[in-house]
Amino acid sequence: CELETEIPSGAACLKCKDKCEGFELHFWRKICRNCKCGVEDHDVQLENEENKKVGKLFEDTKYTGLIAKLKRDGIPSYRGNQVTICIPDATISTASPVPAASFIPGSSQSSIPSAHSAHSQPAGATAAPATAIHSPSAAPAISRTPGTGRTAASVPGHSVGSSAAIPTKVPIAATTVVPAPTPVPAKTDVVKSVTYEWAPPGVNQSLALQYMELLPPARRPIAGTAGADYRKKQMAKQLPDHDQDPERCHELSPDEVKQMQQYVRKYKDEALGVGDITLPEEMGQQAGMAGERGPQGLGAGGKPGAGTIGTPGDKGDAIATMGKVGTPGAAGTSPAGPVGNFSCHRCQLPMKKGEPAVYAERAGYDKLWHPACFVCYTCTELLVDMIYFWKKGQLYCGRHYGDSEKPRCAGCDELIFSNEYTQAEGHNWHLKHFCCFDCDCVLAGETYVMENEKPVCKPCYMKIHAVCCVACQNPIEPEAQRVSYGEYHWHAEPQCFQCSCCSKCLVGQRFMAMQGMLLCSVECKKKIMAS
Repeated sequence: CELETEIPSGAACLKCKDKCEGFELHFWRKICRNCKCGVEDHDVQLENEENKKVGKLFEDTKYTGLIAKLKRDGIPSYRGNQVTICIPDATISTASPVPAASFIPGSSQSSIPSAHSAHSQPAGATAAPATAIHSPSAAPAISRTPGTGRTAASVPGHSVGSSAAIPTKVPIAATTVVPAPTPVPAKTDVVKSVTYEWAPPGVNQSLALQYMELLPPARRPIAGTAGADYRKKQMAKQLPDHDQDPERCHELSPDEVKQMQQYVRKYKDEALGVGDITLPEEMGQQAGMAGERGPQGLGAGGKPGAGTIGTPGDKGDAIATMGKVGTPGAAGTSPAGPVGNFSCHRCQLPMKKGEPAVYAERAGYDKLWHPACFVCYTCTELLVDMIYFWKKGQLYCGRHYGDSEKPRCAGCDELIFSNEYTQAEGHNWHLKHFCCFDCDCVLAGETYVMENEKPVCKPCYMKIHAVCCVACQNPIEPEAQRVSYGEYHWHAEPQCFQCSCCSKCLVGQRFMAMQGMLLCSVECKKKIMAS
């Protein structure tokens, strides 16, 4: 019985390269028949397949806002929120050099706005190509505009070069005499666009960009980078489609299908959630407003009521935490630097004001995570697209939540809903799936060998995996005693493990090895070298 799938065949393996003839799905193992690597290790475009998988995951939940029904067949499909962010990469030229000491690291030294700036310039305003020189004194910042004999005094709260700039003359005593520089032509701004294959939905671009910058660089899902490949692999690993869809499983009985449907309904009602982005200080303010009313989330059936959150990322509604004195975000706290009593639920370090944090509705709004700390409790990988499963005070990815609820078959990778299964080599197996990894023959009652943590029948072991004896050139049986020295192997028998010069049995004796030959003494070594 073949599994129902839309994954195309023939794709090259990114791990095995030319050794794999092309992807061909095994009929129940969820791997390639040819190279035994996973689907995610092949150059297969899985976007549509993955979107349908996650769409089915969110179907009949409060997160239906993240999916759309395809017009042709009514299948729910996940909207992954791909975002392209344009970042002005302004190149600033000045008519006179600016001392290095006047640049303050981390300060806004250009009047040209960027996506990183917390304040944007009013629409229609023209930014002057000027470099602002910031001073610790209370005097207004001075900027020099090329081609003019004037400086512009920047009025607090206004951009340099705006209509609020007041032309003044700079006192001679307040300036430093420098050699006249060679005129440099003004350079135009270069806009750099960055496409993220996923970004937090429902938040403004600046906050989304801040969130991305707080992730490890190798985990940022920028199109065409290792971070995008990481997201693709984690989407396949953390959210197996055979954990939720009976049609993706191998020959389930009607009773097993019913049990699986009950399991899926249970985790959708009790565990499944999507993280959201907020600022810690906003959580504290909402908590103070909420007072003793406590957290207010989605109402019954996932319908938001007044003052509650809507779809993940909706910042227009109130988010409340426990308002009792002494708790995070309680009324009366005054955030400065670290915000109130909020600390990261995972690393326990304080949350910083102005830095985006992640919260999970299932966990309660008194808990926050740093973006890089929103990980699975078991595998510690970033939760892909912030999709989590909450259980007993911890976050899990879909795979490891399933492992905490049901045994998982090491053969087909499916959760086991049958009352009868076997345990071998520290793993659980469907009775029908405890098979040879090479030829798929059932191993119940048969001799098998564990090769790379996979069970292999004796005939396949002898044919594919067994090492050969240097003396007799025959493969060494798995149950036979052997002697190994580096890359050489011998049967531990007198007729094989003997001196290459005098044929003395060396089992249990001292010996020397030279180019695959066994020698019992220096004398025999000299004879061999002389011959």
